[in-house]
Amino acid sequence: MILVSACNGGSGKITVGYVQINEDVVLNVAKEGVFEALADSGFIVGETIKLIDNNAQGDLSMIITILQSLQSRGVDLIITNSTPCMVAAAQLISDIPVVFTVTFGPSQMGLKTVPDNIYGFYDPLDSKNFADMLLEILPRTKRIGIPYNNAEPNASYSAEKFSKEFESRGIEVVKSALTSVNDIVMVGQNLLAQKIDALIVTADNTVYSGLNALSKIAGEANVPLFVSDPLQAEKGAAVGMGVNYRQWGYLSGLKAVEILRGRTPAKRIEAIEGTDFVINEKACMDQMLFVPPAIKGKARLIAD
Repeated sequence: MILVSACNGGSGKITVGYVQINEDVVLNVAKEGVFEALADSGFIVGETIKLIDNNAQGDLSMIITILQSLQSRGVDLIITNSTPCMVAAAQLISDIPVVFTVTFGPSQMGLKTVPDNIYGFYDPLDSKNFADMLLEILPRTKRIGIPYNNAEPNASYSAEKFSKEFESRGIEVVKSALTSVNDIVMVGQNLLAQKIDALIVTADNTVYSGLNALSKIAGEANVPLFVSDPLQAEKGAAVGMGVNYRQWGYLSGLKAVEILRGRTPAKRIEAIEGTDFVINEKACMDQMLFVPPAIKGKARLIAD
């Protein structure tokens, strides 16, 4: 097990490497949560921490380059934000503690062994609760569409899990793969042409990057857009349900604090608990989605 002393050999400043898959306001909320937890515990960027901040700008191959650079620079701790970053770190980094956030767990991603230097909170992905919610709002749903980037392991995993959940309820699922944010409009239009009752996006960094465009064509077709990341509702989805990103980042940050203090977290890897439910009222109007008052009463409402 690899731990870091807060004294860092007497230098007084710890070097933390950070890597995020792309620039996204939602991922940035989790990032803020991570560094808020660190600051609350006395680990302040620019004072007690030197931060090497990296963003792969959506390039999966760049993640490996970034991690290799952080390793060669001998950072004391690596923090990853998103599933592709966690997976790459678990496969590449064995001699530096790694704390992850906004990700599925290593076992969910099919990693047969999890290095002892990997820590963090993961999304258990409650597809059952999500399906219950959607069908409570749209009880006559017969067919749903899921656009996803099959190059992202998290997107493929979540699309498959949601597909099985809805299919188990007798609902037809139409999936359409894409490889770039530039494909979103074409793929979205293709799905909408197949007379779906709802569009679903779940745990897909690429599609979320172009969610504004997807929500626009959903509104033009009067088809509601549901997302499994609640804050994405602020980018034009009608309804979002899933984990709280700021809390997610904060909890992961607390694990980083333990490591930086030279302690072993009681649990290396944990599932995050709790669910956020967000309804974008303007998007609901644009996409012709009526949400019963009783269901609205359970949600946090935003006006976009």
